Formats: sequence, C-alpha cells, structure tokens
Amino acid sequence: MDPLMLLILLIAGHTGVSTVKRVSVQRGGSVTIPCFYGDRYKTHVKYWCRLYNVSSCPPIVRSDSPQEGKVSIRDDPDQRVFTVTINNLTAGDSGTYLCGVEISGGLDVVPSVFLSVTEGVSTLSRVTVQRGGSVTIPCFYGDRYKTHVKYWCRGDYRDSCTPIVHSDSPQEGKVSIRDDPDQQVFTVTINDVTAGDSDYYWCGVEISGGSDVGDQVKLLVTHGSPWLSVDKQEATGVEGDSVSVQCRYGNNESQVLWCKFWGYCASKRSGNLDGRPVLIRDDRVNRVFSVTMRGLERKDTGWYWCAAQDGQIPVHITVKQGENNENLSLFLYVGLGLLVLLLIIIIITWKVRDKHNKKMSMNQNPGRIAFEEPGADVIYSSIVLSDPKQVSSGYSSYCPAVTPASDVVYSSVALKHKEV
Repeated sequence: MDPLMLLILLIAGHTGVSTVKRVSVQRGGSVTIPCFYGDRYKTHVKYWCRLYNVSSCPPIVRSDSPQEGKVSIRDDPDQRVFTVTINNLTAGDSGTYLCGVEISGGLDVVPSVFLSVTEGVSTLSRVTVQRGGSVTIPCFYGDRYKTHVKYWCRGDYRDSCTPIVHSDSPQEGKVSIRDDPDQQVFTVTINDVTAGDSDYYWCGVEISGGSDVGDQVKLLVTHGSPWLSVDKQEATGVEGDSVSVQCRYGNNESQVLWCKFWGYCASKRSGNLDGRPVLIRDDRVNRVFSVTMRGLERKDTGWYWCAAQDGQIPVHITVKQGENNENLSLFLYVGLGLLVLLLIIIIITWKVRDKHNKKMSMNQNPGRIAFEEPGADVIYSSIVLSDPKQVSSGYSSYCPAVTPASDVVYSSVALKHKEV
C-alpha cells in the first residue's frame, strides 16, 4: 500500500468500510470490534493489522486463513460485517489498528480504530452535549476495586488532574457521583454544562500506597445541536417486550451504531446484538436513528451507547419483570392466602358444629349421664326411673316388677375391648 495514499485515507476518511473510532477495555479482558463493509466487498479478503507508522501495518489475522487464539477474525457476508476478537488484553495491545479489505490491483480500504487497554477502569472516548444540558457518564471498573474510593477529575493527565468529586463524599449540585459496586460501575452526572466545561476528564480509582488507575474521556460542549445526542439517557422496558431509543446525529455521512459495553456493536444491517434482536431505522433526512431491542430479558439491563462520526452517548436500559409474571406471582400469593383462610374457617366450623351436636345430644337425653375414667375397662351408665310413684307394688322377693317399660330408662353397660 502506498504510504501517502494510506495517510490520505486515514485523514480524509473512506467509503464502503466503517468501524468504531475508539474502544476502551480493561486489562485482562477481551473485545470484539466490528468492521462494516458494502455489498461490493462481500467476496473480498478481510484482514486486521496494527498501524505502527504510515508505511507499516503488518496483518495479524486474515479471513482467508482464520485462526483461533489471542486474535481471531470472522466474516459474515450476509450481514456485510467482519469481526475481530482479541482476548487476554495487555497494556501493550493499546494502539491504532486497521480494518482492511483487500482490493486486487487497487488500494485497500482501511478505516482505523484506536484500542485503549486500561488498568482496571474504562469509559467512553468522546461525549458531546449541548450547552445548558446535562449528561451522565458511566465508568466501569474491575472486581478488585469494588471497595475503593472513586473520583472524577479534570485534566489531560491522570497524575496531575484536578479532583472534582469523590465517592466517599458525594455531593448534589453541578457535578455528582454515584457508585454501584454490584454492577461495578460508578456514574458521574454533570448538570447545566457550559462551553467552559469542554475538556479532558478522568474516571479515577484511588490506590492506597500506589498509582491510581483510570481512563480518559473528552467532553465536548456545543452551542447548537451536538454531533450526537439522545432525548433521555435512561429507558425502561418490560421483560419479553421491546424498548426503543432515538439517537440524533449531525452528519449525514456518519456510520450509525448501537453498542453494548463489553459487548458487540450493531448497525442497521446486522439485526442483532450479542444474540438479541435489534432493529435500527436510520432517517438520513431528519438525522435520527431509532434503535428497538426486542424480546427483552432481565440480563439485558445495563449500559449501551449510540455512536455516530466521532461521538458517543451512553444510554442505560432497565428491564423490569413482565406484567404477566407479576400477575402470576400476585395470583399465587392471594390464592395461598385464601387457601389458608379457608382451612381455618373449616376447622372453626367443625369445632363449632361438634360442640353444638354434643350440646343437642345432652338436651335430648337429660337423664343420661355417662362418664368414663381414663384407662378404665368399663363404661358405666345410670338407670333412671321416669316416675318412681308408678312402680308396681307387686314384686317378688327376687326381682322387682315395674309397670310399662316406658316408665324406665335403660342404659347399657359395655366393656371396653382391649387389644392384646
């Protein structure tokens, strides 16, 4: 490739192939970078190379000889995108790379991407916001920094930047900070931005007795419409349903992307994001593209970002439990409660009826008194004469005689059966 032409392509841009401008990843992690191309390049060989200078970009991996290892490449002609995955990233992997498409007898098409491997903290590269507005920027960190103090500072260099706010003394005002150790992210919100707020900033993590770690982001405040913006940086969807986000951009030639932090980027052609169906509609006339994520799951909750030209704007998606699931849970709780209540009513009713039946039995047989001693072998019952005066005077010396049987109440005497 001619060095001068390569330099022209890098400065002036390109046609037919596009990718993200900058990617920030934590050391030890992995990243997948998409390179989008036009229909005319479906059958061409694609490659990934590292740019050391304008005349040196040795290929690392090629689509006609893909390999599995630290760096791998995969071409998807149907979606017109090839992806490069880099694993086990180190600080030495930071640098400028090219998504290359070979052109037989001509000049290769080579858009560039800058890969930044950070020490445990990462964020966006460039965020734009309109003057007078507000913006929230997420800063992600590794598991080992969950209990460390986080901060937001201003300046070109991490070691000399001016701290603005710390997570151990958060404040509500123009700039505020909020740490979420469970999600391993802290967010910085800046309100009522002015032109004077345009500068480089750092997401920092304090390291006791050592050098702090962090990642840099450039904030650009515009007087008119920013290069890239969203109506709201937070969107909520329901499990199993869909959610939509509108991203506005300022350049008709921009390649629009929807990306997930630590995930993949989708274009209007790709149709999915890490397996999640995504529909992107790009309205070039009004310079707005809408993103619709379908079939939402709870795990889709997290940070995403719109990308166009050199701008990025983060968006947080929250997926709530579906209404059907909520109704089912409510039905189960109510049903269980009613069942317990019904059992209590049945027991109380049975006891009341049993007591009532015993009382009625006593009322119907007022002369009968039955008693039983625990463990006794015999049940004794009394024999009562209805009217002693009506007893016949005639009787034998052996057995008394009585008048009609109706005048006497007889009760049985029964022996309890013992089981041997």
